[in-house]
Amino acid sequence: MIRLVFVSLLFAALAAVSASASEYVQIPVVRLEAEAVVDAPAEEVWASVTTGRSLVTWCPYWKAEGNAGIVLTKVGDILDFTDSWGNGGQSVVTYIEPGKEIRIAHEPTDGSYLCQARIVLSPSGTGTQVLYVEQYTDGSAPEDRDATAEKMGAEMDATLAKLKALVEK
Repeated sequence: MIRLVFVSLLFAALAAVSASASEYVQIPVVRLEAEAVVDAPAEEVWASVTTGRSLVTWCPYWKAEGNAGIVLTKVGDILDFTDSWGNGGQSVVTYIEPGKEIRIAHEPTDGSYLCQARIVLSPSGTGTQVLYVEQYTDGSAPEDRDATAEKMGAEMDATLAKLKALVEK
């Protein structure tokens, strides 16, 4: 009986210690959107968005040699990435609706941030409207966060311009 009481008190003490050891930190999420109309049918745009040999030509994050042979077709498909700051990791498909939408979570190897990308295709006249959304956590100082967002926005615009040029060739 004494042993049972001792074990119960030990577990209660450990629970109290571990509960008080947690830390709460709120980190801002930055969300950026870019759009372009590509003068091509959605099927052609979709092929460039999901086929590795095409991805490595228009998206700077996925230039890893091994990505060229990959075709993104299902949740769980993986690409290797390197971001603009040299962080490497994996990009994992988290949602896919063929011909319409793909969502990807970027998982940096060091776990230093969270990032998601979303590409949505919709008809636009005789072409295809491409909506590109990036959202990521950024715990840096406001002026640094603003500079990062500006750089990311410019990269997104350049990425869409490369995709447009590739598909419209």
